[in-house]
Amino acid sequence: MKDMLKSLFRDKKVMILGYGREGKSTFRLLRGYFPELPLAVADKNENLEKENPELTADRITLFSGNNYTGYLKDFDMVIKSPGISVFKEGLSQLDSKITSQTDLFLRNFAPLTTGITGTKGKSTTTSLLYHIISGYTSNTLLAGNIGIPLFDLTERIDDKTRIICELSSHQLEYISRAPSTSVLLNIFQEHLDHYASYKDYQLAKYQIAIKQSENDNFIYNPDDQIIAGLLKDTAIPGNKLPAFTSVFSGDGAGKSGKNFILRRGHHEQILLPEKPQTQLAGLHNLRNIIIAATAARISNIPAEAIIDGIATFKPLKHRIEFLGIQNNKHFYNDSISTIPEATLAALDTLQTVHTLILGGFDRDIDYGPFIEKLCKSSVKHIVFTGPAGERMMKLLSSFNGIKPFFEMGSSFDDAVIKAIRATPEKCVCLLSPAASSYDNFRNFEERGLRYEEIVMKK
Repeated sequence: MKDMLKSLFRDKKVMILGYGREGKSTFRLLRGYFPELPLAVADKNENLEKENPELTADRITLFSGNNYTGYLKDFDMVIKSPGISVFKEGLSQLDSKITSQTDLFLRNFAPLTTGITGTKGKSTTTSLLYHIISGYTSNTLLAGNIGIPLFDLTERIDDKTRIICELSSHQLEYISRAPSTSVLLNIFQEHLDHYASYKDYQLAKYQIAIKQSENDNFIYNPDDQIIAGLLKDTAIPGNKLPAFTSVFSGDGAGKSGKNFILRRGHHEQILLPEKPQTQLAGLHNLRNIIIAATAARISNIPAEAIIDGIATFKPLKHRIEFLGIQNNKHFYNDSISTIPEATLAALDTLQTVHTLILGGFDRDIDYGPFIEKLCKSSVKHIVFTGPAGERMMKLLSSFNGIKPFFEMGSSFDDAVIKAIRATPEKCVCLLSPAASSYDNFRNFEERGLRYEEIVMKK
């Protein structure tokens, strides 16, 4: 890694763009490897130097405040943090200079890495795969969008290490090398505020396939129409392995008799039973399980270890999480659902939701088809919150036909309280917002915890 970076940075002026968790990780690694390398750090935070004393060291130049991106043209290489939108900042003309921590890491460690992306399900699938493989071999590392910067792993990697990496579209858009095993779960409308178009978001995700090498493996959901369209339009260099939840023909993973199998050519391997023992509920999670099992089998993990890992894996918080029974009412927290498709999956999994809390930060997602499907669901009462909730409520108000009772909360807390009151005994109240949390919260976790706090007090 050090030699690759040394060659890459030779005679280059280098800037770290963005000084959050990943930017700080990049700074630590570069200063550790190359203490004499002049570095620039640019971030919108006007208190950058005061809050980060390490930036007062020699050979460090800082750019902060509203014009923090104004000096990028003076640098040869810009290591961009995921949270900064090239589109929103008007930096597209500098694309050739931009790289990322993910790109630099994968240039060196792609052969050891399994990368998972998708609009929804990537944290569950990544965590499940890590749980399976780490249960079989301790030389396994977890990192990426799940909260651990990739550069924080470098000193722990040897040539037998297995790296399991969750990757967001923001991390993938500037890679020049994809993981040797890549997973694309699905693509839905999200992060439309970060990209010039929905197509640009799709293409950012798709880098995980088109930047592979010839002998790599690409595992994907063949039922996702967006992925199918991308595969039709652009050939990929790696081996395509579709993962079905039903009987299939050809190469890939799917049902065969009483098992799910992995088929490559004339060779078949059992992955898991048709109905695996698991704590993950819903058809969407069955696909996540099949994909994780396929990735594990490609990594030469025995079927017995895969089956055991799936059985012992505990679901992540905020994902159709059962909070308990309060006053004879059943409460579920699905704060992770920031798009309509995830909310519909939660409703399909739980089947009998009476009261649903919807809304939050508005990212201009098309909610029309979602509202139509809600009106055909078993949901009896909807409480809306936030700007996205206001727009959904207007769509529901104008819908011609039978529809659930609905009302607006004056705040998130008020929406939750109204939902609790509206839920009859023995019925289900679900937070599954179909919108981002950024109108009131730092992230979906904070929103989910606030919901849990209010529910548990009632």
